[in-house]
Amino acid sequence: MTDHLAGVREHYAFSDWLYYTAAGLVPLITAAVAIYPRSALGLVSYGIVLLAGITAVLYFFCTHCPQYQKPGRFLRCIFFWGLPKFFEPRKDPLTRLEKLAAAAAMIVVFLFPLAWLAEEPGLLIVYLLSLAVFLATVRRNECRRCAFSECPVNAAPNVKPGGPETVA
Repeated sequence: MTDHLAGVREHYAFSDWLYYTAAGLVPLITAAVAIYPRSALGLVSYGIVLLAGITAVLYFFCTHCPQYQKPGRFLRCIFFWGLPKFFEPRKDPLTRLEKLAAAAAMIVVFLFPLAWLAEEPGLLIVYLLSLAVFLATVRRNECRRCAFSECPVNAAPNVKPGGPETVA
């Protein structure tokens, strides 16, 4: 079987962003559907947690990524297409604290709605399955060809600190 995902991926298309956004919105909307009927304040809080989590990941993690390093004022990656580069790009390696901060932010985002979802077992199942599919899809389709050598989940062969050796 030919690996259609061979080589390091350095460029993304708008359609890539649309795909991952649609896939990522399923668990987020499922969480919002579980939260809103019980607590409008909870839904607003969830929105704040999402924004804070995204901001933390952008600052601590994404600013080191080769996609963020590219020229231009706007990002062109699978997660943040068209988003302005709010922070200065950083070429230094990720520190353990930065990795921990980005991971903690995402864990909080994923765990925050669980109290409301636990009251709706059907929505909890949809949330967990859609989150698993989203993460597995990213891992399977992107991590195996990621140019971000500092990423702790990078699974691309032939990627060494400083950049890729192969280009798709």
